Amino acid sequence: MKKTAFIFSLLFIHFSIIAQVNIGDSIALVNLYNSTNGTSWKNNNNWLNGRVSEWFGVTVTDNRVTGLSLVDNQLSGTLPTSLGNLTAIRYIYLSGNNINGPIPNSIGNLSALISFYLNNNKIEGDIPSILGNITSLKEIHLEYNKLTGEIPVTLRNLGNLDELILAYNQLTGSIPGELGDLQVQKLELNNNQLSGSIPARLRIIRNLTILKLNNNELTGEIPTGLAPIICYLFDLSSNNLTGGIPSDLGSNSTLAHVNLSNNALTGQIPSLSEMSALQSLQLDSNQLTGSIPSSFSNLKRLMHLNLMNNQLSGSIPDGLCSLPDLQFLQLSNNQFTFDGMECVGQKVILSMFADYTYPNQKKLTLNYKNSKLSLTAGGNLANNTYYIYKDSVLLETLKGDSAFQVAEGGKYWVEVTNDLADQLTLYSNQLDVSSNIILPLNWLDFTVVNCSDNICLRWLTENEQNTSHFEIERSTDGKNFEQIGTRVSANTPGKHSYDATDYSPAHGINFYRIKQVDADGMFTYSDVVSAKISVKGVLTIAPNPANNFIKLRGIVKAEKVIIYSTTGQIFKQWQNVNGDQELNIANLQQGVYMLKVQYNKKETIHKLIKL
Repeated sequence: MKKTAFIFSLLFIHFSIIAQVNIGDSIALVNLYNSTNGTSWKNNNNWLNGRVSEWFGVTVTDNRVTGLSLVDNQLSGTLPTSLGNLTAIRYIYLSGNNINGPIPNSIGNLSALISFYLNNNKIEGDIPSILGNITSLKEIHLEYNKLTGEIPVTLRNLGNLDELILAYNQLTGSIPGELGDLQVQKLELNNNQLSGSIPARLRIIRNLTILKLNNNELTGEIPTGLAPIICYLFDLSSNNLTGGIPSDLGSNSTLAHVNLSNNALTGQIPSLSEMSALQSLQLDSNQLTGSIPSSFSNLKRLMHLNLMNNQLSGSIPDGLCSLPDLQFLQLSNNQFTFDGMECVGQKVILSMFADYTYPNQKKLTLNYKNSKLSLTAGGNLANNTYYIYKDSVLLETLKGDSAFQVAEGGKYWVEVTNDLADQLTLYSNQLDVSSNIILPLNWLDFTVVNCSDNICLRWLTENEQNTSHFEIERSTDGKNFEQIGTRVSANTPGKHSYDATDYSPAHGINFYRIKQVDADGMFTYSDVVSAKISVKGVLTIAPNPANNFIKLRGIVKAEKVIIYSTTGQIFKQWQNVNGDQELNIANLQQGVYMLKVQYNKKETIHKLIKL
């Protein structure tokens, strides 16, 4: 009796409210206000006072509530069962609040409802199967809640539905194949705990613009015929899908975004030459093999391509890095070499917009044959630098040459860099070379000494076999060597002595080594030795190489200066040349000349390069 009196009292207090709208609508709104802490709403203007049509967020048509919009309004609490009284309501927008508890089953009474937005709350429990009775529904947005249980099969009855968004919940079970009966434009079931396979029946949905099934626990293969029906976005990433990428994906000329990353897909990437609208393609973190299809060069609108964390190999297609809109390219952790990668690296260097990554690629195979190590790293050989390690110690650095003569046994491996693709360093396997190697000769001694500001070299060998000649190499840093002369080898048993003179050593320390070359082109090196030229009082020619003139530096005066060819033909000579006096060589042809200088009762010979 007391309860009845309270209800009549409440109705009497709000008589002015009731008189304006349907009684059931009024009760539903008052209950909503009370059950969601209406006094603490961000905006509760006029609620429980005055005309209902003037309450914030309420729309009234012909004395019935037809709309409710309280988005981001700090509602907290549960939805009342009396919400089902709003049988004329067409839209409910309660997104972005703190509403908890279940969706009341009475929601099934809202036969006029078109838009139902409860996303970004804390709604719990199952999705009411009775929701499938509201055939007028066009939009269901329940994403970012705590919904559990399975997707109701009854949703198949919503023939007018355009958007079904159930993402970011805790839904379980399989995706009902009956959802294929819908004609939705957006189907987003991502970020749940859905399992089982993707129903092949989904491919009969017409006008499907967006399909997002990513971040679930789906298994099995991608159904054939699904990719061609999607108009804009196709996302199956972060599942447990297996099998290959369906070849019919490449026939879709409207798809703009495809994400199949973080699965267990295998096989090769199909041709995508007809995907003229494609803007982003993410296939990373699978088990894809083979090469990047050459058809990728036709994807003129592509902006983002992620192929990292696969087992792709082969050459990077010509034109891939020249795509006009490609800003993000991720190729890391595959099996590529420098073959085609130089263009990728150069694009990063030249473009301020390109965000390309490509480290961690193929382990190279180090080969050993006829006392020579070799490997293939791809790319332009002139751009490659090879670092040869023996027993974990850097033994040799080669530029533009991928073969190395082995002089003794040990554990070898090689590191390769490229001048253009500077993000990538390739490494070979470690190869244990037997110490039982037949050497083409024995090195007995190698010395260099300062001879009147020239460098005199002498080396001794024995037991030369199949040897051709020696190449004399010089360096100023002990790493980068240049050839400065040659000597023919004796190529006979017994001991042999060889001499050479460097007439143009650099000031400071000069490093020398002898490269012994066999008749078959293989070679070995001597030890590296050095000698020092004092800077003080030393004659230098500057500039060298030179263009129009040269000067003598380091001396006060020279009695005579002669320029002649390597065959002895004199081209120019001067008498009584003062230090820093310009000597005109503009009319000399380009090439290498010898320059003889007589000063202080001695004579020096220098190499001169005319540009």
